[in-house]
Amino acid sequence: MEQNKALWFDEIRIYHLLIDRFNGGWQTPPRNEKGRLDSMNVFCGGNLQGVIEKLDYIKQLGFNAVMLSPIFASANYHGYHTLNFDEVDPHIGTWADYQQLLDTTHEKGMKIICDFVPNHCWYEAPMFQESLLKNGGKHRDWFFYKSADRDEFVTFLGFGDLPKFNLTNPEVAGFMIDKAERLVRMGVDAFRIDHALGQPHSFLQQFRQAVQAVRSDIVVFGEVWPFGIGPQLASQLYFKTPERLNEFLAQDTKPFSQESVQTDYVGTLDGVLDFAYRDILLEEVHAGRGIKGNATLKRKVEEHFAKYPEDFKLVLFLDNHDTNRFLFDCHDDATLLQEAIEFTKALPHPFSFLYGTEQLMTNNPSIFNAEPYADLRVRKCMEWKQ
Repeated sequence: MEQNKALWFDEIRIYHLLIDRFNGGWQTPPRNEKGRLDSMNVFCGGNLQGVIEKLDYIKQLGFNAVMLSPIFASANYHGYHTLNFDEVDPHIGTWADYQQLLDTTHEKGMKIICDFVPNHCWYEAPMFQESLLKNGGKHRDWFFYKSADRDEFVTFLGFGDLPKFNLTNPEVAGFMIDKAERLVRMGVDAFRIDHALGQPHSFLQQFRQAVQAVRSDIVVFGEVWPFGIGPQLASQLYFKTPERLNEFLAQDTKPFSQESVQTDYVGTLDGVLDFAYRDILLEEVHAGRGIKGNATLKRKVEEHFAKYPEDFKLVLFLDNHDTNRFLFDCHDDATLLQEAIEFTKALPHPFSFLYGTEQLMTNNPSIFNAEPYADLRVRKCMEWKQ
């Protein structure tokens, strides 16, 4: 498949936000009765109208695109635990609010990127509940079950409340594509595909082709990140070649290459979130070599980019909602953070900037310490009094 020629995306500056944590009209961010956010499903009150109110703020910072967390009805604040693909989550607003956000954003000369989650849903979603034998088994083949006579289902990477969709089923693929096409007709400009590594390349190609048939300048890029996924979960992933699968299975003896797996999506998607670029930055920062004037860094980055076609869209970023804040990795050195931002902005690639970085938002300790809900440390509410 020919790569998409949507040149508007090549140097886009993306402000990435979690709707619930961005703006709900608060001055001081809300807290629960214990004075902190210590539960996975705490909704703080950020909403679509709150995003609309801050579009000028985002534009004044120099951004010309907004990437929103998923909008469909969800069991949790972050939107990745979908309950219903036909409804906007009532915590954040309505379809009318979403249309207003799209229209207002476009009026300001900015773009909207949709975070789309076709890999799994929440176990209480009606479509999954209907698939259980005890409830009639309707559309049972929309999900993966371990046996025909029991309701034991395959879960997304072992998270027991997230059943995995069977995207090899043409009905499921068609269902997901139909939901995406609706968003394109409303005005969405690009899609970030969550956990693209868990979806067949054939589905991703079909998805991309379908949405670009509705509007040719749509960009579809994926989150391709094997971090923390062990060989025992290989059956949930879809590799382009047997050789790549074998490399993944042998990761205990040889590190699995982030860069190599990203190149496999050339021809499947328009681009990927460039975790390999972030790894290069972190390697230099952790080695104490810094960013500004770092010839080694410059060489590594040039060699990395040279491995991809020029029209394959590598979305650069320093951190996101699933990683430590880059300021944490900089040991709270704001100057080093700024150097990384300026270095990345100067590169001829899309750049995604996580909300709150302009407020020097950080976390401590690391979110990768096996504590429950540790990612809440990088998903704090914005403070608008400052």
